Amino acid sequence: MTEGPVDGVPDRRGATRPVRTLDPERVRRSPGRRQVQATTYVADRVIVPGTLPAAVRRALLAEDDGTLELESADPTWDAPLADVWRAADDAGYVVVLDADDLVRRSPAGQGLAVDDDADDDTDDDADDDTDDDASAGFVVRLRPRDPDVEPDAWDVVGRRPGGSGERPHLDHVMRAHRHLFPFPVVPSAEPFTTPWPYEGVEQYGQPGWGGRAPVARVGAPPRRTLADGDSPWVAADGVRRPVVAVVDTGTGTHPWLGTYDPDAPTDGPHGVVVRDALLDGAPLGTFPHPRYPAEDPEIGGLSVNPLVGPLDPVAGHGTFIAGVVHQVCPDATILSVRAFGGSGEVSEWDVTHSLRRVLEFHRRGLAGVDGCEPVDVLVLATGYYHEQAEEGRRARLRGVLRRLRRAGVLVVVSSGNDGSPRELFPAAFAQHVDRTGPQVRWADGATVPADRTPLLAVGAANPDGTTALFSNEGPWVTCDRPGAAVISTMPTTLDGPATPSRRLADRLSSGVRATIDPDGFDGGFATWSGTSFAAPVLAGELAASILAARTGGTGAERSDRDTVDAAAGRVAEAWAAVQEVLGLAPTD
Repeated sequence: MTEGPVDGVPDRRGATRPVRTLDPERVRRSPGRRQVQATTYVADRVIVPGTLPAAVRRALLAEDDGTLELESADPTWDAPLADVWRAADDAGYVVVLDADDLVRRSPAGQGLAVDDDADDDTDDDADDDTDDDASAGFVVRLRPRDPDVEPDAWDVVGRRPGGSGERPHLDHVMRAHRHLFPFPVVPSAEPFTTPWPYEGVEQYGQPGWGGRAPVARVGAPPRRTLADGDSPWVAADGVRRPVVAVVDTGTGTHPWLGTYDPDAPTDGPHGVVVRDALLDGAPLGTFPHPRYPAEDPEIGGLSVNPLVGPLDPVAGHGTFIAGVVHQVCPDATILSVRAFGGSGEVSEWDVTHSLRRVLEFHRRGLAGVDGCEPVDVLVLATGYYHEQAEEGRRARLRGVLRRLRRAGVLVVVSSGNDGSPRELFPAAFAQHVDRTGPQVRWADGATVPADRTPLLAVGAANPDGTTALFSNEGPWVTCDRPGAAVISTMPTTLDGPATPSRRLADRLSSGVRATIDPDGFDGGFATWSGTSFAAPVLAGELAASILAARTGGTGAERSDRDTVDAAAGRVAEAWAAVQEVLGLAPTD
């Protein structure tokens, strides 16, 4: 029914989880069930809705090795865990719990109460106040009883445990949205022409046509209009800077963005990027720092094939996004959240876990807890295809994004780079729009509540304003922004194994003459293409509008200064920015 296991996906413990690809042609469909579509998922893990029973949680935390095998079902268990256990037992698996996968409860009295996501198919869900753990769900690991059998989570999820209630989910593999050139051919040497080996979508991956490639940028750097204060969050005149959280690979060293040192990840009060934000003593992002600097996607960029190369698929990805935000809104503070590594692949559960930590950091910031700050805009440039789109809308990922929005955070996501109309999540969580006219508007009959910010999905545009051929399309794509052949920042430490095709001593100086080094980014700038780089353009525009309101400019409507730090005030402030930038407003 599935192929694999294929490649593994790195997890937040530094291990590699087995991965499988669901092949629709090999899945037997029961009468009345919808056809599944291809997807990639963690082979040995299942996301279970609901709350882990308290007794099971205590037993797990009491285990010295942090793991607990559930050898038999307990009649006191809630239905979701009991249903999954029975399905796993029937399929020949032992259900294992790992303490590292638990969602940590917030310390009493910290953060703000948030409402759980009602798992419906629309975005205008009713409030349902419950414990955070219930909305997050939990994960179980599947260990085959037969040691010769490779695990396959579809053996359990495909049995549809849960009856008419909430069902478990695959832990999908999410991938960052960028285009690359794999250097499979040698371009013609003479004259300065190209044999055009690529056309269509593949053309965007070729250096010179939008692929990741070094470039020289001339001109002055972006200039801040607000003087730095004693904190990166607040300017000298007391204006709170807009905070843009970039949930990605981290942010490397660059003159615009400060120095990245994993052992001392801060530039003090005058930094554009905050790399050292902590929650309960740990970084916000759950992806660990690599053991070797060369394997860090924002230092050396060689983790996938560390001995022979090439550069990782998304080496420099987070730095590039941060540079786009900084160019559009220089006065913004960029909150760097490391959620995945250089492969660009990460499990849905691990991303959800990182986002929950950002949410709690934001909530505590609203509550005035020391060391935490509110977030204005969050950029997430990754996604996955669900095997059944209608069930994808019930994902745990959607719940945490919804709670971020209710707390006043604008969520901006990329639409995907496959040139496909297929719904990609989380972009497809966005409210449908009509873009047939000169101004984007909500689709007919849409209900867009005012008590939360919108989730905005962004496609990529070519330099001439046309839609990039690779950009995914659907009524869930809110707008396009420049995303092809974009110029932005790269870590100045990034110098991959590819070398210039010619390099020799200069005749009349002590220097060197050479062709362009295709992997040499020590100049600090590159061109790249992808909806990953369109999303931060919109994020920067929204941040600039929020800042204009805070400084009394002519941008979004001025928010009440007395309520701007409360969730409701943040939501109103965010909607004012959306209305100014996109012309969209809530319908009720």
